[in-house]
Amino acid sequence: MIDGLKNNAGLKWQNEIYPYLGQKISKYIEKLPTSTLCNISEIRLRANGAISVTVGNKNTIVYDENNAPLSLTLSESSEIFTRLCNGTVYQFENQIKNGYITIQGGHRVGFCGTAIYEGDKLVTLKDITSITFRISRQIKNAAREIIGNIINDDKIYSALIVSEPCGGKTTILSDLARLVSNLGKRCAVVDERGEICSVYEGVPQKDIGCLTDVLNGYSKGDGMMTALRCLSPQLIICDEIGSRSDADAMLEAMNAGVPVIATAHASNEDDLLGRPQIERLVDYGAIDKIFFLQGNSNPGVVRKVITVNRYDEDSWNSDDCG
Repeated sequence: MIDGLKNNAGLKWQNEIYPYLGQKISKYIEKLPTSTLCNISEIRLRANGAISVTVGNKNTIVYDENNAPLSLTLSESSEIFTRLCNGTVYQFENQIKNGYITIQGGHRVGFCGTAIYEGDKLVTLKDITSITFRISRQIKNAAREIIGNIINDDKIYSALIVSEPCGGKTTILSDLARLVSNLGKRCAVVDERGEICSVYEGVPQKDIGCLTDVLNGYSKGDGMMTALRCLSPQLIICDEIGSRSDADAMLEAMNAGVPVIATAHASNEDDLLGRPQIERLVDYGAIDKIFFLQGNSNPGVVRKVITVNRYDEDSWNSDDCG
């Protein structure tokens, strides 16, 4: 075991990530202030470039004992990549071609390198030049602020959680699954990217409640249809609605009487409704509530709540928060 591994629950990610980083990198990250270590959201490794950590929207370069930016060789980057794949890259090819894998603890590791195509199909990556560890943390009660707007008199409302990237959307989705499930409602999570429940080797790494079923790795369309056919959910939770097939699946759930809570990337109402599929969902009455978050400057905090009037698409009831 690498020196300095922590037993502190707040620094649990170190136990799970340091073995992949190796001693050279871990010992210098370990020297960062505890306040930084407890709030790191990403660790970025770059071959022949600076290693950095991200806290909120601030990037901090990691320095060695000579006060020079810490970096990796391409060979060292390849060694870390091989460790992440347990020595067998072929076993992870389906994940790698999507640009990331999930490791124990639910941490997502993204890769940049040289793409290998067969015809017009991306099959794998080689010459890995950048590796990003996106640290997974469960924040219980992150959704406490909005749960009263989601469930009212036993009715569950369909909703969108909206923010720019790194605004806390996925953290809120995870906690909504836990809270709704623990209130006695059957919840199905379609976890296409493996981020909501952080499934590792078939086991969710997050507490997602006692009545939650996870459809891990399913596309949103296939996952929602499977949930509707097989699981009789009282709520479906999924990540970003972007494509027409995503919107079609959400409309199918609406027609089946099952509410859906999903996310969208946008900074304001105009940006959100500028997306054709979101506009279509609003027009068809598939969305009851829209929660705008403050963004990466204050992740997970609601800035505005919009109640969509299904009978007048021009009439939204808006409540500014804070």
